[in-house]
Amino acid sequence: MIEIAPLILLGIAAYWFLVLRPGRLGFWRLVAKHPDVAYDHFKSNACWKIFEDGLPPDYRTIVPRPEWVGPFRIVVPKLGGKAVKIFARASELEKSQNDLLSKVARLG
Repeated sequence: MIEIAPLILLGIAAYWFLVLRPGRLGFWRLVAKHPDVAYDHFKSNACWKIFEDGLPPDYRTIVPRPEWVGPFRIVVPKLGGKAVKIFARASELEKSQNDLLSKVARLG
């Protein structure tokens, strides 16, 4: 029985990391498939903060924990393949993710 406890803890940690944590894995897969659409969504929504030229030394004063989650990184083709860092306001993240999922579904 004791040998099973670490496996159970590992399973719970994996479930949290892949399913429950902010920034669902399925959402980021969709972002990777549609980075330009996602970038436009992020730019038009105050829920997201984008750093296009790397993170400044004082970035945590701009996006303090625990209000903001991230950084997430995407490569944006319309910016010439530039990689950007993105943070999301934790309290609005799920709604904004769902909005983008709906937007991409409508595009077909």
